[in-house]
Amino acid sequence: MRAPTSANKRNKESDITVHELQPSLFTLDAAQAEAIRTAALTITADANTQPDDFNLQAAAASFSVPAEVRDAILNFSNFGSDTGILVVRGLIVDDDLVDTPLDNKGGIGAKTTFAKQQAVLAQLLGTMIAYEAEGNGHLIQDMVPNPKLATTQQSQGSKVELEAHTEQCFSDYKPDYVILGALRGDPDALTYAFSGRKIAKLFTPEEVAKLRQPLWATTIDESFQPFIPNPDAIRGPFPILNGPDDDPYVLVDQDLMHGITADAQKLLEKVVQVYIENRDAHNLQPGDLLMLDNLRAMHGRSMYSPRFDGKDRFIARGFVVRDRRRLWPQLLQDRRTVAAVFS
Repeated sequence: MRAPTSANKRNKESDITVHELQPSLFTLDAAQAEAIRTAALTITADANTQPDDFNLQAAAASFSVPAEVRDAILNFSNFGSDTGILVVRGLIVDDDLVDTPLDNKGGIGAKTTFAKQQAVLAQLLGTMIAYEAEGNGHLIQDMVPNPKLATTQQSQGSKVELEAHTEQCFSDYKPDYVILGALRGDPDALTYAFSGRKIAKLFTPEEVAKLRQPLWATTIDESFQPFIPNPDAIRGPFPILNGPDDDPYVLVDQDLMHGITADAQKLLEKVVQVYIENRDAHNLQPGDLLMLDNLRAMHGRSMYSPRFDGKDRFIARGFVVRDRRRLWPQLLQDRRTVAAVFS
């Protein structure tokens, strides 16, 4: 069943009203949730040490996903959404969930039944992959507030807003989807999304035409720099918009990207400002699985205030590609991990 409602929420940092995201929400009933959990329990492989077996077992389990749920995810995979995301609400969270860790090194979330459920649903989008240079190379990573990284532009930050970006904007091997499964939430942590469709509607035809020209370049994310040759390289130039006129793909990184001309830089700054003024927002609640179309939408996250008491926000993150064949030359022997050197 769907649960469309309308609400607004005010961003504490910028004092700008953002639209609480509801049209892209699919709420499970109890029977659907139990069926997905039962399917997930057939997975016996470990996500982070046996990623290929884990994916193959998740793919087999996906045939048991209830038809209404499967149809909603396949529809999102084929046609996207105006917001660029789909949230499946109501997955069952483990009763014996451990405390939220203080860093992402242990791969704790991947060991939960909840993570197996999100992997089953991920197979309806494509197939999960890992990156050797990201999240300790884990297939399913712990996105948790890290007190040592609180003010950084990384997934473990919390004290500053995570700025607008396409995941791995700098890489030819970026994921097609980012999936965020909420084991624990935080009422002040908003995940933002802003689709290429909305950019196309909010900019003039002349601006849209300019956004389709290769006028922007990017540096490489700091979390990848230690692993790759030429970490200070400038990549690009790229267009910000490409693809179909009525459903454009978007490539943006507020922190890493710059225009190669003064006019291009001003247009990038306008894109960021329009994002701030018009972005959709979703507060991840326990049992939510947020699927972000990484080609069709940029995303970010508000600041929030963790207590570091073991009960903070705990997100299990995964990456999905529609066609793993395009990655074969860059994969490690596990057939699921993109080698760091190619990032």
